[in-house]
Amino acid sequence: MAEEASQLVILGVGNRLRGDDAVGCLVCDELRKDRIPGSEDSWGPVPDTRILDSSNSRSLLDGDRPLPVGVFLLDCGNTPENYLQPIADRKPSRILVVDCCDFGAEPGEFRLFTRPEIEQLSYGLMSTHTLPLTLTIEMLSLETRAAIELLGVQPERIDFGADLSAPVRSALPAVVEFVQQWARRPWPGA
Repeated sequence: MAEEASQLVILGVGNRLRGDDAVGCLVCDELRKDRIPGSEDSWGPVPDTRILDSSNSRSLLDGDRPLPVGVFLLDCGNTPENYLQPIADRKPSRILVVDCCDFGAEPGEFRLFTRPEIEQLSYGLMSTHTLPLTLTIEMLSLETRAAIELLGVQPERIDFGADLSAPVRSALPAVVEFVQQWARRPWPGA
């Protein structure tokens, strides 16, 4: 039996004021580009935080949707811990967190980390967020029992006021495409 798309949650995490740290938020922006006007809601303490149920979005290319119907897309900004309850209310089976993280690669490279890898990565994981991302992931795991993965994008710079670096800007379309594929792939045991 195929997994229902409504059991998928994609979280964009980052700080739009810190150069490459904005990448998770920008992925959400790209996935929302083809939305039907008026289909997105804003809520929560961060004014730019937006959610999108992909059943309300459309792509202008070949009639395809950027994400399967029912995927919950959330731009969390730099406070993903503020959205634990709305995420848990969705009862997701899989969660993808998209954020920049330093894993020793070339700027713009990205990698999918499983839960055990996230725990090992945490020793070198930079955090520009209110709470460390690993703590937020642990809380999400306890609340949802979902399989959680991190799509980490290697930053070049995360200084306040910095623009998105050229390598991360160049990688953004491939990161968005990876997220779309992640949302469509079958999950083992589904």
